[in-house]
Amino acid sequence: MAPPKVQIAIDTTSAEHARELIEIAQASGADWIEIGKPLIEFEGLRGLEELKDQLEAPYVLFDLMVMSSPSKYISAAHRLGANNVTVSAHAPLETIQEAVYAAHDLSIALTVDLFNVENPVERAVEAAHAGADYVMVHFGVDQKRHQPEGSPIGVLREVALAVDIPVSYATYDADESRRAVEAGASVIVQGEPLLSAEEPRKALSEFIATTKNVIKGNEKS
Repeated sequence: MAPPKVQIAIDTTSAEHARELIEIAQASGADWIEIGKPLIEFEGLRGLEELKDQLEAPYVLFDLMVMSSPSKYISAAHRLGANNVTVSAHAPLETIQEAVYAAHDLSIALTVDLFNVENPVERAVEAAHAGADYVMVHFGVDQKRHQPEGSPIGVLREVALAVDIPVSYATYDADESRRAVEAGASVIVQGEPLLSAEEPRKALSEFIATTKNVIKGNEKS
C-alpha cells in the first residue's frame, strides 16, 4: 500500500502571508498545496495571480467549495495552476455532475467535500458514480472547538469502504492522522495549528514523516 499524500491547507486571508506558508509547506515535504477557501474569498481568484509562479511545480488543490455554476470557477482556478478543485456535497447532484465535466474537460481532478452532509456515505457513493475523483471527510473548526474530542473517523471508515475512489481527510494532529490512514484515508489534510507553530517547518516535517510512516509501520507488524 502506498503512503498517503499530505496536503497542506493554506487557509490564511492574504496572498502575502500565503506565499510564506507555501514556501514552508514545500520545504517541509508536502505533496499537495491547498489554496484554502478563506484565502480565495478574501483575495478573490484574480487576487491570487501573484502566487501563480509558486503554483506551477507542486500539485495544487483549490478549495472552491462550489455550490452552483461550477464551470467559470473551475476554469479560473485552472488558469492559476489548479490540479484539483472542490465542490460542496451540499450542491445539487446536477451541479456535481457539471463540475465533473468542467474539471475533466481541463484535465484536472474533482474532489467532493462531504462536510456536514446528512448522509455522507450515500452522498459519497453518488459523487463517485457521478465521476468525482476524490471525496473528502472532515470535522469543521467550529465543531472541533465545541467538541474537542470529536472526530469523524468512523464516517471516514464507512466512506472508504463504500467507494472505490480515494478519500481525503482533514486532521488536527498526528495521532488523528495515524488513525485516519489506518481507517482508509489516501490524502491527509493538515494546516492549523501546525502552520502557526513556533517552528512551523519543523512541526510540518515531523507531521509528514509520521503520517507517511504509518503504512511502513503497519507493513512491518
